[in-house]
Amino acid sequence: MKWVGTVPLAALENGALVRLSHPPFDVIVGLVDGEPYAIEDACNHAGASLTEGGWSVLRPACVVCPMHGYVFSLTSGELISPKGLCDDQRTFRARIEGDVVVVRDPFSLTIA
Repeated sequence: MKWVGTVPLAALENGALVRLSHPPFDVIVGLVDGEPYAIEDACNHAGASLTEGGWSVLRPACVVCPMHGYVFSLTSGELISPKGLCDDQRTFRARIEGDVVVVRDPFSLTIA
């Protein structure tokens, strides 16, 4: 199992979201209740960066697409709202190692 793309744990403090560029994917990394999660950053509806949309004010642990307001769960990638208009986001395993978060290699295309 290959782990790549380290993000300093300190960079995720105070609710920050970090965009990790690891072609062919850009991955958004964030902490929910102290646990790291990673999903594909490009909204699969129209390709907008979920990092730019940021956290949902109304739904905890969710990010918002800045283009059309679609809401995705950071923990599961599930499309929360509006239901049925696009697929869920691809998710990747993430874990804390020391003072960094590492993400499972997106090249593997293995969905967590």
